[in-house]
Amino acid sequence: MVSFRTTLLALATATAVSADYVIDPSKVTMPVKKSWCNDQRSSCKPICLQTTTGEPLTNTCDPETLTYGCVCSDGKQPNMSEYSLTIPYHTCVEWGTTCVAACGSNNECSSDCRQKHPCGAQSPTRINETTTTSTSSPTGAATATNQVFNGLAGDSDGNGDGKNAAGVLRFGDSYGLAILAGGMFAGAAMLL
Repeated sequence: MVSFRTTLLALATATAVSADYVIDPSKVTMPVKKSWCNDQRSSCKPICLQTTTGEPLTNTCDPETLTYGCVCSDGKQPNMSEYSLTIPYHTCVEWGTTCVAACGSNNECSSDCRQKHPCGAQSPTRINETTTTSTSSPTGAATATNQVFNGLAGDSDGNGDGKNAAGVLRFGDSYGLAILAGGMFAGAAMLL
C-alpha cells in the first residue's frame, strides 16, 4: 500500500521537474558544472540582499548533481529561475542547446527551441520601484520631491521606456557625420 507521504513526495517531485528544464548532468563536463555552481553561489547573496540584510542561511551547490540551495536570512527562497547566472538559467541554456542539436537542419525547430523557451529573467520582480512624494506649490501645481528614478537617463517619467533616449540616438544619427567632418576639416585647417 502506498502511503500518503510517498504520494505527496511523488507529486512534489513531479511538479519541481515540470517547472525546470531537465538535463543530464553527466553530459556536462565537470569544469563547466563547477563554473555553473560558482555562478550560483555568487548570485545567491546579491539576490537575497534585494529583500533582506545579512548572509544567506544556505548557499550551496553540488557540481556532481547540479543541486543547489539558496535560503535568505529571512528564511525565504528566491525563485532562481527569474535570474541569470543561476543553475536554472544554465540548465535552461543547456536544454536549448540540446534541443537545437536534436532538430538537425530544421531551422523552424531550432528557432522554436530558443524563442519559445527563453532563459533567465523575462519579467523579474522589481524590488526598487519609482517612488514619489508631491507637495502643492502656491500656484496649485504639484512638484516632486525626494523622487527616486530607476529608468533610463533622460526619461522624464522614470519608467525606463526610453522615449527621450531614442531622441538622443536620432540626434547622433542625424548630426554625427557632420560633426565628424567638421572636426576633420578644422584639424586639416590647423595643419596648413
